[in-house]
Formats: sequence, structure tokens, C-alpha cells
Amino acid sequence: MGDPVIPAAVISSESVEHYTPFFIIDRAIRTMGGIDIDPAADPSHRIPAGLHFTAAEDGLKQEWKGRIWLNPPFGREVKKWFFYLARERAAGRTTEAIVLWKAAPETEAWRILCSISPMICLPYRRINFEGPGDVEKAGMGASFSPALFYSGDFPGRFANEFRYLGDIWISPRYTKDRSRWIDPLIGIA
Repeated sequence: MGDPVIPAAVISSESVEHYTPFFIIDRAIRTMGGIDIDPAADPSHRIPAGLHFTAAEDGLKQEWKGRIWLNPPFGREVKKWFFYLARERAAGRTTEAIVLWKAAPETEAWRILCSISPMICLPYRRINFEGPGDVEKAGMGASFSPALFYSGDFPGRFANEFRYLGDIWISPRYTKDRSRWIDPLIGIA
């Protein structure tokens, strides 16, 4: 028997599309009481949100009001999404957000998220994303360790829902000082 074939989208940056499995979305909905906006929506609008901004609508040019689910396009430009979320939270337009990204504490993107997220879930296993390459059907996990970030005023709800998926960490970089969210790297060594 030969080696299993791993879809190229899983082990390369060929695709920035990684669609979230519904068991995670269900927990996000229970945590926040619903999802108002998916600013990085896939073309089929899989996430049950009030508004969806696809690449055509460019979520980075829209206001993010209310409760946000963010699984941004993975790639070199990802930190733009996190800076934008920090600005929307600081302005008070975004009341809560859950972000699915990767566990990459060596990156600037990670530090941005940690500065606006009081809690982080580090799942016990890699996520079988859906999307290009049919990763979910192939039963292959992502090539990176995932992390879920909660930004809002009710971290206890997040911890209660996501503790079954992984360890819940209190972010050491989080600050309630919203003025620092606009430039979350100020004062970070």
C-alpha cells in the first residue's frame, strides 16, 4: 500500500481558504448568542450570520457591528484582519469576536490577537477543515496547530463552551485599555 495522498492545500499556501467545521461554529454561536457578521465569508455563506462579506465585498472595507466570527484567509496578509478587528473593538462597533487562526506565538499576528483577547483555546487536536482539497472528507487535519481567540466582555462563556475542545489559556498580553488595541504592539518587547 502506498503513502496517503495529502491534498496540496493542506501542506502549502496554495489556498488561503480553510472552512470551519460546524462543531466549532455551534460553540461560537452558544458563546456569543449568535453571529452578526462573517467578514471573511466563503462564497456559499456557510456560517449562519446576519451579514456575510466575501472577497468581492472586501470585509476590510466594511464596518463590523456586533458579534463577529472571523476565520480569515490564511496567508501573508492575515495580520491586516487582526489589526482591523482591534480597531473595530476599540471603536465599540464589534462587541464580541471569536477568531480561528493558528497557534503561532512567534508571529506579530499572534501578538495582535493576544492583546485584544482575554482567553484563547488551544484545541487538543488539529482541525479537519473543509474546503479546497476536501480536507474534511479525507480525514486529514490541518498542517498547523489551531487556536481560537475570544475578544469580548464575557470570557467565562467562551471558557465554558470551548473547554471541551482544548486547554483554555488566559492571554498574558491582553489589556482592557482599548487605546492600546489600535496599535497593540506599543510597549511589547
